[in-house]
Amino acid sequence: MIDLHSHILHEMDDGAKSLQEAVRLCALGRINHIKKIVATPHFNALGDIDNFISQRDEKASLLKSEIEKNNIQTQLYTGAEVFVDDDIFFSNNLKRLTINNSKYLLVEFSFYGLRIKHVSDYLNELFSMGVVPIIAHPERYEFFQSDYDAINEFASRGVLFQLNAGSLASRDGREEFELAYEMAFKGVASFIATDAHSLAHRPNDIGEMLRQFPQDINPELMNKMLVTNPQIVLNDDDMPRIRYRRIEKRRFY
Repeated sequence: MIDLHSHILHEMDDGAKSLQEAVRLCALGRINHIKKIVATPHFNALGDIDNFISQRDEKASLLKSEIEKNNIQTQLYTGAEVFVDDDIFFSNNLKRLTINNSKYLLVEFSFYGLRIKHVSDYLNELFSMGVVPIIAHPERYEFFQSDYDAINEFASRGVLFQLNAGSLASRDGREEFELAYEMAFKGVASFIATDAHSLAHRPNDIGEMLRQFPQDINPELMNKMLVTNPQIVLNDDDMPRIRYRRIEKRRFY
C-alpha cells in the first residue's frame, strides 16, 4: 500500500515529536503493509515556502538514513498538506509543494465557518495554477457533512478526495464515518491514507483499520484508493476520469 498523507517528519508540525518516533512510525507502517509513505507536513505560511522546503527536505533526508540503518523496507517521498484560505489569491508558487514534485497538491481548509462558495473559489484558483487539488479528509469538514451535493459537484470538476482510514474504521465520529463510507462505497474518493500523526494519536496501523472497514466496499475500488491511484500521483501521470455514483446523505444506526 501507499500512504499518501502522513505527518511522520519530526518537529515539523503536530506530528512525530522526535526522529526516533518517526522511525517507529515507518516501522509500524511497514508491518501494516505500507511500502511507500509520503511525508506531508502542515504548511500554512505562503510567504515562507523556501524555509519550509529546506526544513522538510533536511528532516526527510535524516529519516531516510535512519530507516535504511534499521533495514525498514519503506520508500519515503515528500509533499505538504497546504492550508488554503484567502491568501491563496496572492500566491503563485504552490507547485513547489506538490506531492513528489507532481501536479497533485494535497490541500485542507478551515473546518468550520467556511462557505462552499469560498471552497469553490479556492479550488478554481488552484486549477488556474496548473495543480490538481486533492482535498484531505473531506469527511471531517462540517460544510461537506451538511452538503453532500457539493462533493458531487467538485468531483465532476476533477477535484480528488483523500479519506482518512480512521474515519472508515469508525475511529472518529458518526458524521465522519457516514460521509467517508458513502464516498468510498460509490467511488467518489480517490485515495485512502492514514493522516498519521504519532504512535498514540492517529497511528498508521492501516492493516488493523482495514479489518474494521465496512465489508461491502468493492475490492477493486479499495485497491485503487490504496495502491493504483496513489502510484499515479507519485508517477505524475494523468488520473483516469473517475467513474462514480452520486453520493447522498443516509443514516446508519
